[in-house]
Formats: sequence, structure tokens, C-alpha cells
Amino acid sequence: MTSENNSGQHARPTTGTTGTTGAGAGGAGAGVAVQPGTGGVPGDGDPRRWPASLHPDGRRRRLHGGPKKVIATALVTAVAVVFIIPFYWLLISALRPSERIFADAGDFLPSAITLDNFTNLFNQTPILTWFANSVILATGSTIGSMIVVTMAAYALAKIEFPLRNTIFVGILASQMLPFHLLLIPLFLLMIDLSLIDTHLGVIIPMLAHPFGLFYMRQYMLGLPQEVFDAARVDGASEYRIFFGVVVPMVKPAMATLAIIFSLEQWNDLLWPLIVMRSENNFPLSVGITTLVGLYRPRWDLVMTAAVLAVVPIMILFFLLRRQFINGLGQFGTGTK
Repeated sequence: MTSENNSGQHARPTTGTTGTTGAGAGGAGAGVAVQPGTGGVPGDGDPRRWPASLHPDGRRRRLHGGPKKVIATALVTAVAVVFIIPFYWLLISALRPSERIFADAGDFLPSAITLDNFTNLFNQTPILTWFANSVILATGSTIGSMIVVTMAAYALAKIEFPLRNTIFVGILASQMLPFHLLLIPLFLLMIDLSLIDTHLGVIIPMLAHPFGLFYMRQYMLGLPQEVFDAARVDGASEYRIFFGVVVPMVKPAMATLAIIFSLEQWNDLLWPLIVMRSENNFPLSVGITTLVGLYRPRWDLVMTAAVLAVVPIMILFFLLRRQFINGLGQFGTGTK
């Protein structure tokens, strides 16, 4: 009798015809119509009537955001602003008249905008030649370094041979030597090879990149060894394995190194300044230094040339940003 009364209480209908719900404890009894928002059991069409912790589909509602997310967003925004402000100041300085660059340095918005600085830069300097030289040096150095580093990393990570780890440790130890200690020996070597004031004289010493080798080797150590063993069992040569298996699998790492290598070579000043002699062979980084005279620096031209120097790297990063992030995310998975 008690169970029947309880069942009757659960099955008491309310006015309205929207939605149905099972009656009785445990689902016993006939389905009856209920009106959402009029009391009783809330209907499926009105999820706002359900308890805050339970959604109509049976899943708990998760609150998005919260204090931690707000704080993290604020910190990321602050860091982004710190990095963006110098580029913004550089851009508005390039658009200001030369006499207003430092006079209006504290103004967030330029009082006057002009393109005369760009016109003067193209008319008074071989900026296009410098730009082309930078593209040649960055492209040649990046492609060459990528080939050397990827092949060497494959040998050190996936091919067994005597003293493999010793050779790798020796290569890493070379990173402890400052590049400045190698300037004189490299310069004398370039003289012996007749590569002074040539693009190859700048590119060749940059091909051996210890950090790139370390990065690529660690990335390859995370690749499944079974894939390489299966390829060798099928009779594939090491060259076929490298170009057919390794290269497609390490594309994210190659994109990451492409950005690092190109950025490093694009901004390099010291070695091109030592090797290059003629103005027509200067890269953009060296050419900009010629605009800073001893007595009257041309800051208007310097700011404008710097803007042109930043744009290609930003475009490259935008095009390869996904591969760059994927490459960094998978870096260091090797254990050997």
C-alpha cells in the first residue's frame, strides 16, 4: 500500500501537455505530460529549471573560465603588449617625418604620417640589393643547414656504429666555445678558399649547427624504431629510408628549425660584416649599419629599413606557425 501511494504521488500529472516523464520510483508507472516551468519535474525543453550541477542529458555542467583563466589571460596579454610595443614604435617612427621621430617619441599616435622615409630609402640606398642578398644568405644557409643537420641526426639517432654517442657528445661540447673564438680561423680559411666577399663565404661556416643537430636527433629518437626495422627488412636502402620515411615524419621539426635558422641568418651581423667587402654584397643587417653615420645618423632611414627587415620573418612565422608549435611540442621525446 505504501509503495502504491508513493507511486501515485510521483505519477500525479500537472497541467499542460509539453514533454513526458516516467512515473514512479525506478521508472515505474505510465508516462504523463508535464509543463516545464509550472512545478514538478522540469521538462527537457527548459534546461534552466534543472539544478545547476546537472544538465538534462545527464552530464555535469562545467563552468568555463574562472579566476585562474582570467589571471592567465591577463598575464599573457601583458607579455604580448610588452613585445608588441617596440614593433609598434618602430612602425610609427618609420611613418613620422624625420624631425619628429624623437620629438614625438612619447606619443602613442603619430601627429603626422608620411611615406617620404620609404621614398628616400629606396632612392638613396641600394635597399633592394641588400634585401636580395639577405634572402639569398638566409635561404641558402637554411636549406644547407637543414640537409646537413637532418642527415647527421638520422645517423646519430637511428644507425648503429662505433663511438656514436662519443661523437655526439663532442659535437655538443663545441657549443661551449663562443663563436667569436672561431672568427680568425674561419676568416683565414675563407681567404684560403677565395670565398671572401662572396655569399658562400657567409653560408658555408653556418652549415654546421650544433643546436639544430641536437634538436633533430632528440626528435628522431622519439620516432618508432619498428618503422625503420620494417623498412630495412623490406630491403630499403638507407637513402630510401631517409627520403621516404624520415623526411615525411620530421616535417614539424624541419619547420621549427627553418624558422630558427632563417631568423638567425637574417639577423646575423658580425660574420657578414667581416666577410663582405663591397656594398653591393651587403645583406640588410650590414647595410642598415651604414646608415648610422659617425656624425649624423639617418634615423628616419634606419627605422624604415628595420621595418622592411622585420616583415619577412613575420610572414615566415605566420606561414609555418602550426608546424613550429607541433615541432616544439614533440621535442625532447627521445630517451637515448
